[in-house]
Amino acid sequence: MDSAFLQNIQKKYNLPNFRINQMQKAFFEQNISSYDKISTLSKSLRLQLANEKILSFSVHHLAASQDKNAYKAILRLHDNRLIETVLLNPKPGLWSCCISSQAGCALACTFCATGKLGFMRHLTSEEITDQVLFWRFFIEDKNLKAHLSNVVYMGMGEPLHNKQEVFASIDELTNPKTFRIGARHISVSTSGLVPAMYEFTDKFSQVNLAISLHAATDEERLKMMPINKAHPLRDLIQVVNYYLNKNNRKVFMEYILLKNENDRLQDAENLVKLYKNIEKKHLVHTNLIVYNQIDSHHCESSKAKAREFKEYLQTHGISVTIRKNLGRDIDGACGQLALKEMNTNPHIGRVDTP
Repeated sequence: MDSAFLQNIQKKYNLPNFRINQMQKAFFEQNISSYDKISTLSKSLRLQLANEKILSFSVHHLAASQDKNAYKAILRLHDNRLIETVLLNPKPGLWSCCISSQAGCALACTFCATGKLGFMRHLTSEEITDQVLFWRFFIEDKNLKAHLSNVVYMGMGEPLHNKQEVFASIDELTNPKTFRIGARHISVSTSGLVPAMYEFTDKFSQVNLAISLHAATDEERLKMMPINKAHPLRDLIQVVNYYLNKNNRKVFMEYILLKNENDRLQDAENLVKLYKNIEKKHLVHTNLIVYNQIDSHHCESSKAKAREFKEYLQTHGISVTIRKNLGRDIDGACGQLALKEMNTNPHIGRVDTP
């Protein structure tokens, strides 16, 4: 459900504007998940609308992590394609959702389970924003005593490969009549599609930008990220400088630590050298990610290696943290989204859907 959907409902049933305003308030402010629960609508209208969809997908599978700080939903689209979305609770009172922009992914990064699925299709703007609405309904239904604070385009797919629909979905999420999410509470993660990054910078000055970096030399990055052939680090740093100078907003560099591949001190030294080409280094923050194991040749770095890597960067003036991994036990952590259902763990099972 989005603005276009409500416009079609209005036209189909010849509804006055105030009825659409009532629906907008019910769905997007009060998180009411069905027409028959909207008490401001007449009973006859509720009956008329009973067969109209609200979300553009159905829930195929829903699982909770053992600590209840992460939920993963596998969603079935109208054409039976499946996608995943994740709800995370990084700290008390704060919930973030990680949403997908494509079914599958074409970029084939070696450390990412989604890349092994291959590309199936782009999602529409409505299919993207409906993931946010779904989690809002879920939070309300499960009485999680918090609200959805942040939206991150870091699920299945490369957002800037689907830039038209992703850009439209950001416009919808920031629409004051529907989702009303502040731009600074939205983050878009990209593997580095440089031309689209320039467009993103010009269009969304307040939306957060995260870059999947993962290596500090072209040779190492190309081994794990084929996109580096078309968009090498030189071009990536240029667009980062363009973003920083134009928007004066922080950029987040994502760096996954892979044992004996990119987690050595020489790799940290190379990262420091690479950052010397960034003009406003004080606006760059590096998130170190301990690898979440999937079926690949990669292995995760030790905690000691991660701390050593972090400390080296800090001593050279680089803002850095080791990201807390949530949802590992339900294959919902970074890089693990592969449409895998979790039914074997006795602590994890299907969660009743709203």
